[in-house]
Amino acid sequence: MPKLAALGGTPVAENGIRIEWPEIGPKEREAVLATLERREWCRLWSAEDSEASKFEREWARYHDARHCVAVANGTVALMCAFRALGVWHGDEVIVPSVTFVATADAVGLCGAIPVFVDVDPDTYQIDPAAAESAITDRTKAICVVHYAGYPADLDRLKELSDRTGLPVVEDCAHAHGTEWRGRKVGAHITLGCFSFQQSKSLTAGEGGAVITDSQDLADRVWAIHNVGRTRDAARYTHSSLGGNFRMSEWEATILRCQMVRLQEQTERRMRSAELIAEGLAQIDGLSLLKPDSRITQRGFYFLIIRYDATKWDGIHRDVFLRALQAEGIPCGTAYGWPVYKNPSYASGGVPHRVMDCPNAERITAEEQIATWNHLLLHVRNAILLVEACAKIRENIDELRRLAQG
Repeated sequence: MPKLAALGGTPVAENGIRIEWPEIGPKEREAVLATLERREWCRLWSAEDSEASKFEREWARYHDARHCVAVANGTVALMCAFRALGVWHGDEVIVPSVTFVATADAVGLCGAIPVFVDVDPDTYQIDPAAAESAITDRTKAICVVHYAGYPADLDRLKELSDRTGLPVVEDCAHAHGTEWRGRKVGAHITLGCFSFQQSKSLTAGEGGAVITDSQDLADRVWAIHNVGRTRDAARYTHSSLGGNFRMSEWEATILRCQMVRLQEQTERRMRSAELIAEGLAQIDGLSLLKPDSRITQRGFYFLIIRYDATKWDGIHRDVFLRALQAEGIPCGTAYGWPVYKNPSYASGGVPHRVMDCPNAERITAEEQIATWNHLLLHVRNAILLVEACAKIRENIDELRRLAQG
């Protein structure tokens, strides 16, 4: 009788994984009703008592930044950041090859050219040396992604920025609550951008934010997100090119309530990740991303498991993944391939440039397994994940059978 669920055995998570997201309660209901009755559902001006303005102050404070501008979503947060830096038609912005497509699309939507570079094989974050090698006289900025909530090497990136004069945009869509050397990510170098889309660790369904320590950049982002108006402009006075990228009062209301939960949720996710790391240390051929003492708090979007086929008799990652999914563990390959392999880029429809990316190619095709941040909110889920991995290891002979079809 087979033991692996993929061959007819009983799944480890037979009763399912517990995922309830977002976590809500009476405070969210009361706050939404209060916004409803206030009858002001959009912040058109810079009213200090608006929900959006309050959220901006709270988010800046939580993420150790001086300024925050709340916007409609994470993609326009990046676009506003790039435009504030003067990124325009024909400019180049260096981006990592392993990320969600919106990181690069935001560059293209500004009329600029994303330049894809390789990632570090131990951390999956942009390789600063690869970024430096891609710099040309057309390079206007470097965009880094704290992929899966694991921070890019901000020490090396700041040194690169200081030496070259290139600004650095931190795409923090995966990294709510992540700290580098005791300071939250986002405003370590130039600008940081966040998404509050449904799957993120802080969500209002949609929404975004740009944070910075620069008053000048914050003012530029403000004007760009608010149809070219400066903060003190008369109602129909528009001093620059901008769009309607404003966050609604509904989103800001929900985010302010959800923010109260964020730190405790981050700590729960970290505890679950620690249990998984301890468990996988006993299973040959599986590990998490490389530990780094400079990461003083880890926000999660994905929990990344690294699969080493050489320790699994050459059985491909995708076979192990099928077995793990059959055991009831929600997991996948994250975004599946480097961004430049998406049809929009591979077809030549979007102008771009690709540097040599062997790590990104191998990681996405053979190594990366991802499970989601919300699974980590419950310790029992973490225990089941480790039990499922151990079960597959103990039944590697059945895994071979699965590989053979």
